[in-house]
Amino acid sequence: MDDQHLLDQFFTHPDCRKVRSCIQCGTCSGSCPLAAEMDHAPRELFALIRDGEIDIALRSNTPWYCVSCYQCMDRCPQEIPVADIMYRLKQMAIAAGCQPRSHKLPDFYRAFADDMGRNGRMTETHVMARYSLKHPMDAAANMATALKLLARGRLDLIPNRTHHPAQIAALTTMCRKRGSDS
Repeated sequence: MDDQHLLDQFFTHPDCRKVRSCIQCGTCSGSCPLAAEMDHAPRELFALIRDGEIDIALRSNTPWYCVSCYQCMDRCPQEIPVADIMYRLKQMAIAAGCQPRSHKLPDFYRAFADDMGRNGRMTETHVMARYSLKHPMDAAANMATALKLLARGRLDLIPNRTHHPAQIAALTTMCRKRGSDS
């Protein structure tokens, strides 16, 4: 896919159009607890997109580091839905096959989404088990902490389910379909 097609696809999404109203104040980047870990803080990412560099934005680790704390959205003077745009960028990166290859966050993101779709809520042990299938060294490195948490009753082995997990699964499927359609 060429950059122009990806840009057109990005800007057809209603939330993403709001990137054009970004005044580059840096409030989003200054509010982000993980901005220092990102290769392009949100303000920089929006500047890249506005300059037509969507390929760089899709290969960036920035959307994958977004923890959806919504501090950026609460503080943005232009009311840009930054976290929602990060979700959209993740969807586009996966669809275009250009998510960061050397990064582990896409695998964690998929494990989280799968558990949410299956149970309607997240169970840490299940997410980490699914993630650990691809990253066994991470599991080994965190095993001591996991055992301490388990001993203190802070980790559940049995999945936490909503009363109607099928409804959450249907919502997840609908969102994935919408993301791939736009």
